[in-house]
Amino acid sequence: MVNSLILHHIGHGDLAVKPDIDRLEGSTVHFRDGSSGEYDLLLCSTGYVLDYPFLEPELLGWHGPSPDLYLNIFSRGAKNLMVVGMVEASGLGWEGRYRQAELVAAYVAAQRDAPVAAEAFGRTISGRSPDVTGGYRYLDLDRMSYYVNKDAYRAELTAHLARLDGTDGTDGPAGPAMPAMAEVRR
Repeated sequence: MVNSLILHHIGHGDLAVKPDIDRLEGSTVHFRDGSSGEYDLLLCSTGYVLDYPFLEPELLGWHGPSPDLYLNIFSRGAKNLMVVGMVEASGLGWEGRYRQAELVAAYVAAQRDAPVAAEAFGRTISGRSPDVTGGYRYLDLDRMSYYVNKDAYRAELTAHLARLDGTDGTDGPAGPAMPAMAEVRR
């Protein structure tokens, strides 16, 4: 994963910036600047292009470089269409995706066990997403269209989980319609 630590590792000689590859000959990599070196591993990554060709874009609210999902998870166009993992934040890591999965599981369980709470949650996710930027103004780049601030995002996931399971001090799963958890940004 490329993040702000890359500069640390380049500065300490752990990584080297190399030009584009011209050609490969066995384990020898020839670069476009004429240099070459012996390597036992080439790691290729896909980049930041989101693509879900098996779904109609309108199901994901796709109006730009990335889907417009509530908390980067819940489709507003299909009741039980959720995407886990479509979120980027420095330091969010697997724990953040785990928390997304927890929220999805809690919503699905509520549909079975607490339909009033599930209905209230459904009304919430049909609305505007809370502001999870943490006050940051991310660059207007395609690859940053689904970036969040890890602390703001974790707080929202925790608040939504608590509201869904009734541990937030409200009337519980059968309580009133669920309000938005934070100020909306869109």
